[in-house]
Amino acid sequence: MPLNLVRKSATVGIDLGHHSIKAVLIERTPQGWKLNQVVSTPTPAGAIKDGVVIDAEAVAEALRTMLNEAKVHATSCNISVSGASVVVRTVRMPKMPEATLRKSIKFEAGRYVPSSVEDSFIEFEILGPVDDSTMEVLIVAAPRDIVESRVHACDAAGLEVEIVDIEPFATYRSLVEADSQTDWSNETFALVDIGAMTTNVSVINKGIFAMTRSIPQGGHTLTEALKNYFKLSDEDAESGKGQLDLRELLADGVPTENPPLRVLQPHIDDLIREIRRSLNYYQSQQSDGPSVVPVTKILLNGGGARFLGLSEYIESKMGIEAISLGVLDNPRFIASTPEPDSNGLELAVASGLAMRAFTKAA
Repeated sequence: MPLNLVRKSATVGIDLGHHSIKAVLIERTPQGWKLNQVVSTPTPAGAIKDGVVIDAEAVAEALRTMLNEAKVHATSCNISVSGASVVVRTVRMPKMPEATLRKSIKFEAGRYVPSSVEDSFIEFEILGPVDDSTMEVLIVAAPRDIVESRVHACDAAGLEVEIVDIEPFATYRSLVEADSQTDWSNETFALVDIGAMTTNVSVINKGIFAMTRSIPQGGHTLTEALKNYFKLSDEDAESGKGQLDLRELLADGVPTENPPLRVLQPHIDDLIREIRRSLNYYQSQQSDGPSVVPVTKILLNGGGARFLGLSEYIESKMGIEAISLGVLDNPRFIASTPEPDSNGLELAVASGLAMRAFTKAA
């Protein structure tokens, strides 16, 4: 989906996360997409909060150092925004020309945007008619402080921001639009991006974003639970988490006595309940029309989706097929220097942003 909030052209895709900063430089080839360079660095502690870059200079320094050390030669970039205050909604409106809607979009969006529309960037796309008098419109809104703080950090790092996109759109571009082996056009599925601090849940109904919601819980919650219960360092807690396998909790017979898993289980169950609530909300907002079908598949991505057995555990708890999907699961993506056992779960956003340079502007 090519809709974006700030539009020009771009080169490198940069994912400014709460836990890490990732950059992908991509090349389009006849066979697909070549990830020429993939680099990451820890986000300076406390530098990004609730999507807003609090310490632009620290982020700029980390970004500049990361790109210089990896010899990533780029002067422009694509970035993204997400979070509870970023609104992505498909709504029904009276039919009107695009020019008319553009004049009144702030008034229309005011019904759905929780913050002030004057303090938000607002874009829209007319998706098509519903009947003779109404049409479906995708409305996107992002607070100016989130957008401008990220642009400022990149500017300070010597990078011109060409496009500010929406994180779930970037994920959709790299995981779904780039998938030539699967026909997603008639599917209704959920994209679940598990980050460090938040989990983004988006429902796509036959190629259209029907709902996006941000859950204030991610991989960091699990790391902190292990750290606090067992009195571990951050590094040991993160390392220990990577050695656990949730499938042990699904084994038949005597319940597992793995203490770390038992510590994490209630937090994972909380996240699953919030995902279920999101899907139930989507369903409750739909009419009884024949085109509306329930979510039949969950696509997991993001750094938090690397947890062993997570897809199987979610599938067992929710009764919906769940798949952990990274960009490198798609044979059309080729990494220049592939990491052992890596399928690029955490690269969907940065890759989708890098791909945006090759798509037509909305």
